[in-house]
Amino acid sequence: MRDTCPNLRLVILLYGEAFLAQTFQTVSCNALHPVEARCCRWILGMHDRADGDTLPLTHEFLAEMLGVQRSTVSVVTRTLQTAGLIRQSRGSITILDRAGLEETTCECYGKIRQVYQRLLPGTYPPAPSW
Repeated sequence: MRDTCPNLRLVILLYGEAFLAQTFQTVSCNALHPVEARCCRWILGMHDRADGDTLPLTHEFLAEMLGVQRSTVSVVTRTLQTAGLIRQSRGSITILDRAGLEETTCECYGKIRQVYQRLLPGTYPPAPSW
C-alpha cells in the first residue's frame, strides 16, 4: 500500500527520519547531560503528546527510560516538585510550571522538537518562545 500511495510513503519516510534524529539526539543526551535535565526532557516530551497536564508516569518507567535507578528518579522528581515545577502522585506527574521545566531541560528537547516541526509540521503544538 505504501508504494501505491505516494503521500503515505512520504509521511513514513519523514517519520523515519525524524525518529532516527530523535534517537541519535537521545543517545547523545544520555551520555552528556545530567539526569535532572534528561528527566525534564522526558516529561516535556510526554506533555507535548498528552491532552492535559497530568501524565501517567511512574518512577519505574522514568528510571527505565533514563537508564538510572528508581531512587534517582525519586530524588529528581522531589527536587522538581520542591521547585514548584511538577506535582507527583502515585503513578502520575502533573505539570505545574511548563516554562520552568523548559528552563531546566537541556537543549536536546528543543532540537528534537525542531526536527519534528520541520519534517512533520503539525505533529507538535506550537514551539514555545525560548
